[in-house]
Amino acid sequence: MPNTVSRELSVVEAVREALAQEMARDERVLVLGEDVGKLGGVFRATEGLYERFGPQRVIDMPMAETVIAGVTVGLAMRGMRPVAEIQFADFIHAAMDHLVGEAAKIRWRTGGDWSCPMVLRTAYGGGFRGGPYHSQSVEAFYAHAPGLKVVAPSTPADAKGLLVAAIRDPDPVLVLEHKRTYRAIRGPVPEGEYVVPIGRAAVARAGADATVLAYGMMLHESLAAADVLAQEGIDVEVIDLRTLAPLDRETILTSLAKTRRLCVVHEDTLTMGLGAELCALAAEAGVLDVPPVRVAMPDIPGIPVDEVLEDALLPNRATIGDALARLVARPRSHAGGAAPAAYDPGIPQASSIVEVALPVEHTRLAVDALAAAVRAVPQCNATFAWTGLVAHDEVRVDLDLGATSPASGRGTITLVDYGPAGSDLAIPFVRPGQTAALRIGAVHDGRAYAACAVDHRAVDGADVGRFLAAFKTAVEDGR
Repeated sequence: MPNTVSRELSVVEAVREALAQEMARDERVLVLGEDVGKLGGVFRATEGLYERFGPQRVIDMPMAETVIAGVTVGLAMRGMRPVAEIQFADFIHAAMDHLVGEAAKIRWRTGGDWSCPMVLRTAYGGGFRGGPYHSQSVEAFYAHAPGLKVVAPSTPADAKGLLVAAIRDPDPVLVLEHKRTYRAIRGPVPEGEYVVPIGRAAVARAGADATVLAYGMMLHESLAAADVLAQEGIDVEVIDLRTLAPLDRETILTSLAKTRRLCVVHEDTLTMGLGAELCALAAEAGVLDVPPVRVAMPDIPGIPVDEVLEDALLPNRATIGDALARLVARPRSHAGGAAPAAYDPGIPQASSIVEVALPVEHTRLAVDALAAAVRAVPQCNATFAWTGLVAHDEVRVDLDLGATSPASGRGTITLVDYGPAGSDLAIPFVRPGQTAALRIGAVHDGRAYAACAVDHRAVDGADVGRFLAAFKTAVEDGR
Protein backbone atom coordinates (compact mmCIF):
# COMPACT_ATOMS: atom_id res chain seq x y z
CA MET A 1 0.00 0.00 0.00
CA PRO A 2 1.96 3.05 -1.23
CA ASN A 3 2.54 6.18 0.80
CA THR A 4 4.64 8.97 -0.72
CA VAL A 5 5.34 10.90 2.49
CA SER A 6 8.25 9.38 4.36
CA ARG A 7 11.10 10.06 6.73
CA GLU A 8 14.28 8.23 7.54
CA LEU A 9 14.04 5.77 10.41
CA SER A 10 16.07 2.89 11.75
CA VAL A 11 14.65 -0.63 11.68
CA VAL A 12 13.84 -0.61 15.41
CA GLU A 13 12.11 2.76 15.09
CA ALA A 14 10.03 1.41 12.21
CA VAL A 15 9.00 -1.62 14.30
CA ARG A 16 7.99 0.66 17.16
CA GLU A 17 5.96 2.88 14.83
CA ALA A 18 4.11 -0.09 13.33
CA LEU A 19 3.15 -1.36 16.78
CA ALA A 20 1.98 2.05 17.97
CA GLN A 21 -0.10 2.74 14.87
CA GLU A 22 -1.76 -0.67 14.88
CA MET A 23 -2.52 -0.45 18.61
CA ALA A 24 -4.12 2.95 18.03
CA ARG A 25 -6.09 1.66 15.05
CA ASP A 26 -7.38 -1.57 16.60
CA GLU A 27 -8.03 -1.97 20.31
CA ARG A 28 -7.72 -5.76 19.95
CA VAL A 29 -3.98 -5.38 19.32
CA LEU A 30 -1.89 -5.89 22.44
CA VAL A 31 1.78 -6.52 23.13
CA LEU A 32 3.20 -9.08 25.54
CA GLY A 33 6.61 -10.48 26.37
CA GLU A 34 9.59 -10.21 28.68
CA ASP A 35 10.35 -6.61 29.70
CA VAL A 36 8.18 -5.13 26.93
CA GLY A 37 6.42 -2.78 29.38
CA LYS A 38 8.24 -0.20 31.45
CA LEU A 39 11.66 -1.16 30.08
CA GLY A 40 10.47 -0.98 26.48
CA GLY A 41 11.98 -4.32 25.48
CA VAL A 42 15.58 -5.47 25.52
CA PHE A 43 16.15 -3.70 22.17
CA ARG A 44 13.68 -0.86 23.03
CA ALA A 45 11.33 -1.88 20.23
CA THR A 46 8.30 -1.32 22.50
CA GLU A 47 9.60 1.84 24.16
CA GLY A 48 6.81 4.30 25.01
CA LEU A 49 3.96 1.87 24.40
CA TYR A 50 3.39 1.13 28.08
CA GLU A 51 2.98 4.80 28.91
CA ARG A 52 0.65 5.36 25.96
CA PHE A 53 -1.56 2.25 26.09
CA GLY A 54 -1.25 1.08 29.70
CA PRO A 55 -0.59 -2.26 31.43
CA GLN A 56 -3.73 -3.94 30.06
CA ARG A 57 -2.38 -3.79 26.51
CA VAL A 58 1.39 -3.81 27.08
CA ILE A 59 1.96 -6.80 29.33
CA ASP A 60 5.19 -7.83 31.02
CA MET A 61 5.38 -11.63 31.09
CA PRO A 62 7.51 -14.07 33.13
CA MET A 63 10.75 -15.41 31.70
CA ALA A 64 8.92 -18.42 30.28
CA GLU A 65 8.69 -18.58 26.50
CA THR A 66 6.30 -21.53 26.65
CA VAL A 67 3.88 -19.42 28.69
CA ILE A 68 4.24 -16.41 26.39
CA ALA A 69 3.45 -18.47 23.30
CA GLY A 70 0.62 -20.42 24.94
CA VAL A 71 -1.10 -17.29 26.24
CA THR A 72 -0.69 -15.67 22.82
CA VAL A 73 -2.40 -18.60 21.09
CA GLY A 74 -5.28 -18.44 23.58
CA LEU A 75 -5.71 -14.67 23.19
CA ALA A 76 -5.76 -14.99 19.40
CA MET A 77 -8.40 -17.72 19.49
CA ARG A 78 -10.52 -15.52 21.76
CA GLY A 79 -10.62 -12.72 19.21
CA MET A 80 -7.63 -10.58 20.19
CA ARG A 81 -4.69 -9.63 17.96
CA PRO A 82 -1.72 -10.34 20.24
CA VAL A 83 1.85 -9.48 19.31
CA ALA A 84 4.27 -11.48 21.45
CA GLU A 85 7.98 -10.76 21.72
CA ILE A 86 10.59 -13.42 22.38
CA GLN A 87 13.73 -11.51 23.32
CA PHE A 88 16.13 -13.68 21.32
CA ALA A 89 15.33 -16.26 18.66
CA ASP A 90 17.53 -18.71 20.58
CA PHE A 91 14.79 -18.96 23.22
CA ILE A 92 11.91 -19.57 20.82
CA HIS A 93 12.41 -23.33 20.68
CA ALA A 94 10.80 -23.68 24.11
CA ALA A 95 7.63 -22.34 22.48
CA MET A 96 7.82 -24.54 19.39
CA ASP A 97 4.98 -26.85 20.33
CA HIS A 98 2.56 -23.94 20.68
CA LEU A 99 3.69 -22.46 17.35
CA VAL A 100 4.07 -25.58 15.21
CA GLY A 101 1.84 -28.04 17.03
CA GLU A 102 -1.06 -25.68 17.75
CA ALA A 103 -1.10 -22.24 16.12
CA ALA A 104 -0.02 -23.43 12.67
CA LYS A 105 -2.64 -26.20 12.63
CA ILE A 106 -5.71 -24.54 14.13
CA ARG A 107 -7.35 -23.43 10.88
CA TRP A 108 -6.64 -26.76 9.20
CA ARG A 109 -7.72 -29.07 12.00
CA THR A 110 -10.97 -27.14 12.62
CA GLY A 111 -11.93 -27.06 8.96
CA GLY A 112 -11.71 -23.26 8.95
CA ASP A 113 -14.00 -22.77 11.94
CA TRP A 114 -11.18 -21.27 14.03
CA SER A 115 -8.19 -19.11 13.25
CA CYS A 116 -5.18 -17.92 15.21
CA PRO A 117 -4.34 -14.30 14.24
CA MET A 118 -1.22 -13.94 16.34
CA VAL A 119 2.24 -12.47 15.73
CA LEU A 120 5.45 -13.60 17.36
CA ARG A 121 8.37 -11.21 16.96
CA THR A 122 11.94 -12.20 17.75
CA ALA A 123 15.49 -10.97 17.16
CA TYR A 124 17.78 -13.37 15.29
CA GLY A 125 21.25 -13.51 13.76
CA GLY A 126 24.89 -13.12 14.62
CA GLY A 127 27.48 -10.40 14.48
CA PHE A 128 26.22 -8.92 17.75
CA ARG A 129 28.80 -10.57 20.01
CA GLY A 130 26.07 -12.55 21.71
CA GLY A 131 27.77 -15.94 21.70
CA PRO A 132 26.02 -19.26 21.08
CA TYR A 133 22.85 -18.51 23.09
CA HIS A 134 21.96 -15.10 21.65
CA SER A 135 22.92 -15.38 17.97
CA GLN A 136 20.97 -18.19 16.33
CA SER A 137 19.26 -18.06 12.96
CA VAL A 138 16.14 -20.21 13.31
CA GLU A 139 14.26 -19.63 10.08
CA ALA A 140 14.61 -23.13 8.63
CA PHE A 141 12.88 -24.73 11.62
CA TYR A 142 9.77 -22.58 11.32
CA ALA A 143 9.56 -22.04 7.57
CA HIS A 144 9.24 -25.83 7.45
CA ALA A 145 5.87 -25.73 9.28
CA PRO A 146 2.83 -25.48 6.96
CA GLY A 147 0.29 -23.00 8.33
CA LEU A 148 2.91 -20.71 9.82
CA LYS A 149 3.97 -17.67 7.82
CA VAL A 150 7.55 -16.45 8.31
CA VAL A 151 8.75 -12.98 7.33
CA ALA A 152 12.24 -11.48 7.62
CA PRO A 153 12.38 -7.75 6.81
CA SER A 154 15.71 -6.24 5.80
CA THR A 155 14.86 -2.52 5.58
CA PRO A 156 13.04 -0.08 7.85
CA ALA A 157 10.15 0.30 5.40
CA ASP A 158 9.65 -3.45 5.21
CA ALA A 159 10.03 -3.78 8.98
CA LYS A 160 7.01 -1.54 9.33
CA GLY A 161 4.99 -2.79 6.37
CA LEU A 162 5.46 -6.48 7.03
CA LEU A 163 4.70 -6.15 10.74
CA VAL A 164 1.47 -4.32 9.96
CA ALA A 165 0.56 -7.05 7.46
CA ALA A 166 1.38 -9.72 10.05
CA ILE A 167 -0.83 -8.10 12.69
CA ARG A 168 -3.74 -7.96 10.24
CA ASP A 169 -3.22 -11.49 8.94
CA PRO A 170 -5.85 -14.04 10.01
CA ASP A 171 -3.22 -16.71 10.71
CA PRO A 172 -0.04 -16.94 12.81
CA VAL A 173 3.01 -15.06 11.56
CA LEU A 174 6.58 -15.29 12.84
CA VAL A 175 8.45 -12.00 12.32
CA LEU A 176 12.23 -12.38 12.32
CA GLU A 177 14.11 -9.13 12.93
CA HIS A 178 17.87 -9.27 12.44
CA LYS A 179 19.33 -7.61 15.50
CA ARG A 180 22.25 -6.07 13.59
CA THR A 181 19.82 -4.19 11.37
CA TYR A 182 17.97 -2.60 14.31
CA ARG A 183 20.17 0.49 14.41
CA ALA A 184 22.73 -0.07 11.66
CA ILE A 185 20.21 0.11 8.82
CA ARG A 186 18.32 3.32 8.20
CA GLY A 187 16.06 4.30 5.33
CA PRO A 188 12.86 6.03 4.24
CA VAL A 189 9.65 4.81 5.88
CA PRO A 190 6.20 5.98 4.77
CA GLU A 191 4.17 7.84 7.34
CA GLY A 192 0.72 6.69 8.33
CA GLU A 193 -0.76 3.40 7.18
CA TYR A 194 1.69 1.28 5.23
CA VAL A 195 1.37 -2.43 4.43
CA VAL A 196 3.82 -4.71 2.62
CA PRO A 197 1.96 -7.83 1.47
CA ILE A 198 3.21 -11.10 2.89
CA GLY A 199 4.49 -13.50 0.24
CA ARG A 200 6.12 -10.99 -2.12
CA ALA A 201 9.84 -10.62 -2.65
CA ALA A 202 11.46 -7.45 -3.99
CA VAL A 203 14.21 -6.78 -6.52
CA ALA A 204 16.69 -4.85 -4.39
CA ARG A 205 19.17 -4.51 -7.26
CA ALA A 206 18.61 -5.34 -10.92
CA GLY A 207 21.25 -7.31 -12.81
CA ALA A 208 21.80 -9.79 -15.61
CA ASP A 209 24.72 -12.10 -14.78
CA ALA A 210 23.60 -13.89 -11.61
CA THR A 211 20.81 -13.85 -9.03
CA VAL A 212 21.41 -13.57 -5.30
CA LEU A 213 18.60 -14.55 -2.93
CA ALA A 214 19.07 -13.08 0.54
CA TYR A 215 17.28 -11.52 3.50
CA GLY A 216 18.01 -9.77 6.78
CA MET A 217 21.55 -8.50 7.26
CA MET A 218 22.77 -10.76 4.47
CA LEU A 219 20.77 -8.69 2.00
CA HIS A 220 22.95 -5.68 2.80
CA GLU A 221 26.15 -7.71 2.62
CA SER A 222 25.02 -9.08 -0.75
CA LEU A 223 24.26 -5.60 -2.07
CA ALA A 224 27.71 -4.44 -0.97
CA ALA A 225 29.30 -7.41 -2.76
CA ALA A 226 27.28 -6.66 -5.90
CA ASP A 227 28.50 -3.04 -5.90
CA VAL A 228 32.12 -4.20 -5.78
CA LEU A 229 31.58 -6.76 -8.55
CA ALA A 230 29.92 -4.12 -10.74
CA GLN A 231 33.27 -2.35 -10.91
CA GLU A 232 34.69 -5.55 -12.40
CA GLY A 233 31.95 -5.80 -15.01
CA ILE A 234 29.85 -8.42 -13.21
CA ASP A 235 26.18 -7.43 -13.07
CA VAL A 236 24.41 -9.11 -10.13
CA GLU A 237 20.68 -9.07 -9.42
CA VAL A 238 19.84 -9.15 -5.70
CA ILE A 239 16.42 -10.35 -4.56
CA ASP A 240 15.22 -9.48 -1.06
CA LEU A 241 13.04 -12.47 -0.16
CA ARG A 242 11.25 -10.58 2.65
CA THR A 243 8.88 -13.53 3.15
CA LEU A 244 10.47 -16.92 3.78
CA ALA A 245 7.20 -18.86 3.96
CA PRO A 246 5.42 -18.77 1.62
CA LEU A 247 8.17 -18.08 -0.92
CA ASP A 248 7.52 -15.75 -3.85
CA ARG A 249 8.22 -18.30 -6.56
CA GLU A 250 7.22 -15.95 -9.37
CA THR A 251 9.75 -13.23 -8.54
CA ILE A 252 12.50 -15.77 -7.87
CA LEU A 253 11.97 -17.71 -11.09
CA THR A 254 11.53 -14.58 -13.20
CA SER A 255 14.95 -13.40 -12.07
CA LEU A 256 16.56 -16.81 -12.63
CA ALA A 257 15.03 -17.13 -16.08
CA LYS A 258 17.00 -13.99 -16.93
CA THR A 259 20.34 -14.66 -15.20
CA ARG A 260 20.38 -18.50 -15.24
CA ARG A 261 22.77 -18.48 -12.26
CA LEU A 262 21.84 -18.71 -8.56
CA CYS A 263 23.63 -17.82 -5.35
CA VAL A 264 21.76 -18.15 -2.04
CA VAL A 265 23.08 -16.32 1.00
CA HIS A 266 21.96 -16.88 4.58
CA GLU A 267 23.46 -16.76 8.05
CA ASP A 268 21.92 -20.04 9.10
CA THR A 269 24.05 -23.17 8.89
CA LEU A 270 24.42 -24.78 5.47
CA THR A 271 22.90 -28.25 5.76
CA MET A 272 19.12 -28.28 5.35
CA GLY A 273 18.94 -24.50 5.60
CA LEU A 274 16.53 -22.38 3.58
CA GLY A 275 19.11 -22.28 0.79
CA ALA A 276 18.58 -25.97 0.09
CA GLU A 277 14.88 -25.38 -0.61
CA LEU A 278 15.66 -22.40 -2.84
CA CYS A 279 18.18 -24.42 -4.84
CA ALA A 280 15.66 -27.25 -5.19
CA LEU A 281 13.03 -24.79 -6.40
CA ALA A 282 15.38 -23.55 -9.11
CA ALA A 283 16.52 -27.05 -10.10
CA GLU A 284 12.98 -28.36 -10.41
CA ALA A 285 12.00 -25.38 -12.55
CA GLY A 286 14.92 -26.04 -14.89
CA VAL A 287 16.06 -22.42 -15.03
CA LEU A 288 19.78 -22.82 -14.26
CA ASP A 289 22.66 -23.16 -16.71
CA VAL A 290 25.21 -23.96 -14.00
CA PRO A 291 24.88 -25.57 -10.55
CA PRO A 292 23.81 -23.15 -7.80
CA VAL A 293 26.03 -22.06 -4.92
CA ARG A 294 25.20 -21.40 -1.27
CA VAL A 295 27.03 -19.01 1.02
CA ALA A 296 26.18 -19.84 4.62
CA MET A 297 27.65 -20.47 8.03
CA PRO A 298 29.47 -23.80 8.46
CA ASP A 299 27.65 -26.61 10.23
CA ILE A 300 28.70 -25.82 13.79
CA PRO A 301 26.45 -25.88 16.87
CA GLY A 302 26.60 -22.17 17.59
CA ILE A 303 28.23 -18.77 17.11
CA PRO A 304 31.58 -18.64 18.95
CA VAL A 305 32.06 -16.29 21.88
CA ASP A 306 35.35 -15.11 20.41
CA GLU A 307 34.66 -12.18 18.08
CA VAL A 308 37.48 -13.07 15.69
CA LEU A 309 36.03 -16.55 15.20
CA GLU A 310 32.52 -15.14 14.84
CA ASP A 311 33.63 -12.78 12.06
CA ALA A 312 35.49 -15.60 10.35
CA LEU A 313 32.43 -17.87 10.26
CA LEU A 314 29.66 -15.49 9.26
CA PRO A 315 29.12 -14.79 5.55
CA ASN A 316 30.16 -11.28 4.55
CA ARG A 317 30.52 -9.14 1.45
CA ALA A 318 33.96 -10.56 0.72
CA THR A 319 32.94 -14.24 0.87
CA ILE A 320 29.75 -13.50 -1.05
CA GLY A 321 31.72 -11.64 -3.71
CA ASP A 322 34.20 -14.49 -4.08
CA ALA A 323 31.38 -17.02 -4.48
CA LEU A 324 29.67 -14.87 -7.11
CA ALA A 325 32.87 -14.33 -9.08
CA ARG A 326 33.42 -18.10 -9.22
CA LEU A 327 29.78 -18.67 -10.17
CA VAL A 328 29.88 -16.21 -13.06
CA ALA A 329 33.19 -17.64 -14.28
CA ARG A 330 31.66 -21.08 -14.77
CA PRO A 331 30.71 -21.79 -18.41
CA ARG A 332 27.04 -22.06 -19.19
CA SER A 333 26.70 -25.77 -19.93
CA HIS A 334 23.17 -25.45 -21.29
CA ALA A 335 22.90 -21.86 -22.51
CA GLY A 336 20.61 -21.65 -25.52
CA GLY A 337 21.00 -25.36 -26.13
CA ALA A 338 24.60 -24.83 -27.31
CA ALA A 339 27.06 -27.55 -26.40
CA PRO A 340 30.79 -26.98 -25.91
CA ALA A 341 33.07 -28.85 -28.27
CA ALA A 342 34.94 -30.73 -25.56
CA TYR A 343 33.73 -33.22 -23.00
CA ASP A 344 31.56 -31.46 -20.43
CA PRO A 345 32.74 -32.48 -16.92
CA GLY A 346 29.40 -31.34 -15.60
CA ILE A 347 27.63 -34.42 -17.03
CA PRO A 348 27.05 -36.97 -14.23
CA GLN A 349 27.94 -40.30 -15.84
CA ALA A 350 26.92 -43.83 -14.99
CA SER A 351 28.19 -46.89 -16.85
CA SER A 352 27.79 -50.62 -17.28
CA ILE A 353 29.63 -53.39 -19.19
CA VAL A 354 28.65 -56.53 -21.07
CA GLU A 355 30.66 -59.17 -22.91
CA VAL A 356 29.56 -59.82 -26.49
CA ALA A 357 30.50 -62.24 -29.26
CA LEU A 358 31.96 -60.25 -32.18
CA PRO A 359 33.82 -60.92 -35.40
CA VAL A 360 37.02 -58.94 -35.99
CA GLU A 361 35.33 -56.91 -38.72
CA HIS A 362 32.22 -55.72 -36.98
CA THR A 363 31.75 -51.96 -37.46
CA ARG A 364 28.64 -52.13 -39.63
CA LEU A 365 27.18 -54.84 -37.41
CA ALA A 366 27.80 -52.71 -34.30
CA VAL A 367 26.19 -49.62 -35.83
CA ASP A 368 23.07 -51.59 -36.79
CA ALA A 369 22.92 -53.20 -33.33
CA LEU A 370 23.28 -49.79 -31.72
CA ALA A 371 20.26 -48.57 -33.67
CA ALA A 372 18.28 -51.61 -32.52
CA ALA A 373 19.24 -50.96 -28.89
CA VAL A 374 18.14 -47.33 -29.21
CA ARG A 375 14.71 -48.46 -30.38
CA ALA A 376 14.45 -50.52 -27.18
CA VAL A 377 15.69 -47.69 -24.94
CA PRO A 378 14.98 -44.39 -26.77
CA GLN A 379 16.19 -42.21 -23.89
CA CYS A 380 19.71 -43.22 -24.92
CA ASN A 381 19.14 -41.30 -28.18
CA ALA A 382 18.23 -37.92 -26.76
CA THR A 383 19.51 -34.58 -25.49
CA PHE A 384 19.22 -33.66 -21.84
CA ALA A 385 17.94 -30.16 -21.06
CA TRP A 386 16.99 -28.71 -17.69
CA THR A 387 13.47 -28.23 -19.00
CA GLY A 388 13.14 -31.90 -19.96
CA LEU A 389 14.51 -34.70 -22.13
CA VAL A 390 14.49 -33.97 -25.89
CA ALA A 391 14.11 -37.25 -27.81
CA HIS A 392 15.47 -37.58 -31.36
CA ASP A 393 13.33 -39.10 -34.11
CA GLU A 394 16.34 -40.43 -36.04
CA VAL A 395 19.50 -42.20 -34.97
CA ARG A 396 22.72 -40.52 -36.06
CA VAL A 397 25.69 -42.57 -34.88
CA ASP A 398 28.77 -40.46 -34.21
CA LEU A 399 31.45 -43.04 -35.06
CA ASP A 400 34.81 -42.56 -33.33
CA LEU A 401 37.44 -44.92 -34.83
CA GLY A 402 40.41 -43.14 -33.31
CA ALA A 403 42.92 -40.82 -34.96
CA THR A 404 41.99 -41.95 -38.48
CA SER A 405 38.30 -41.13 -38.04
CA PRO A 406 37.42 -39.07 -34.95
CA ALA A 407 33.83 -38.42 -34.02
CA SER A 408 32.26 -35.45 -35.76
CA GLY A 409 30.20 -34.33 -32.76
CA ARG A 410 27.04 -34.06 -34.87
CA GLY A 411 25.47 -37.38 -33.96
CA THR A 412 22.76 -38.28 -31.46
CA ILE A 413 24.75 -41.16 -29.91
CA THR A 414 28.43 -42.11 -30.05
CA LEU A 415 30.09 -45.44 -30.88
CA VAL A 416 33.80 -45.68 -29.99
CA ASP A 417 35.82 -48.52 -31.51
CA TYR A 418 39.61 -48.33 -31.84
CA GLY A 419 39.92 -51.89 -33.14
CA PRO A 420 42.78 -54.25 -32.28
CA ALA A 421 44.96 -51.32 -31.22
CA GLY A 422 42.45 -50.28 -28.61
CA SER A 423 42.25 -51.31 -24.99
CA ASP A 424 40.32 -54.34 -23.88
CA LEU A 425 38.08 -52.24 -21.66
CA ALA A 426 37.54 -48.47 -21.32
CA ILE A 427 34.63 -46.20 -20.43
CA PRO A 428 33.65 -43.66 -23.11
CA PHE A 429 32.72 -40.05 -22.42
CA VAL A 430 29.14 -38.93 -22.96
CA ARG A 431 29.36 -36.00 -25.32
CA PRO A 432 27.38 -32.79 -24.70
CA GLY A 433 24.03 -32.91 -26.43
CA GLN A 434 23.89 -36.72 -26.17
CA THR A 435 22.78 -39.05 -23.40
CA ALA A 436 24.78 -42.21 -24.21
CA ALA A 437 28.04 -43.48 -25.66
CA LEU A 438 29.12 -47.07 -26.33
CA ARG A 439 32.71 -48.27 -26.55
CA ILE A 440 33.77 -51.64 -27.92
CA GLY A 441 37.08 -53.01 -26.69
CA ALA A 442 39.60 -55.05 -28.61
CA VAL A 443 38.30 -58.39 -29.89
CA HIS A 444 40.01 -61.52 -28.54
CA ASP A 445 38.97 -65.02 -29.66
CA GLY A 446 35.71 -63.68 -31.04
CA ARG A 447 34.69 -61.85 -27.90
CA ALA A 448 34.92 -58.24 -26.64
CA TYR A 449 33.70 -56.02 -23.86
CA ALA A 450 31.12 -53.33 -24.66
CA ALA A 451 30.95 -50.46 -22.14
CA CYS A 452 28.06 -48.02 -22.16
CA ALA A 453 28.19 -44.64 -20.39
CA VAL A 454 25.07 -42.51 -19.96
CA ASP A 455 24.07 -39.11 -18.67
CA HIS A 456 22.60 -40.23 -15.36
CA ARG A 457 20.17 -37.31 -15.32
CA ALA A 458 18.44 -38.85 -18.36
CA VAL A 459 19.11 -42.58 -18.14
CA ASP A 460 19.11 -44.71 -14.99
CA GLY A 461 21.04 -47.87 -14.22
CA ALA A 462 18.23 -50.23 -15.14
CA ASP A 463 17.92 -48.62 -18.56
CA VAL A 464 21.67 -48.97 -19.16
CA GLY A 465 21.29 -52.68 -18.50
CA ARG A 466 18.34 -52.94 -20.91
CA PHE A 467 20.27 -51.01 -23.54
CA LEU A 468 23.32 -53.30 -23.34
CA ALA A 469 21.15 -56.42 -23.35
CA ALA A 470 19.41 -55.22 -26.51
CA PHE A 471 22.77 -54.38 -28.11
CA LYS A 472 24.21 -57.80 -27.24
CA THR A 473 21.17 -59.60 -28.65
CA ALA A 474 21.21 -57.59 -31.87
CA VAL A 475 24.96 -58.12 -32.38
CA GLU A 476 24.92 -61.85 -31.74
CA ASP A 477 21.77 -62.46 -33.73
CA GLY A 478 23.20 -60.49 -36.65
CA ARG A 479 26.56 -62.19 -36.94
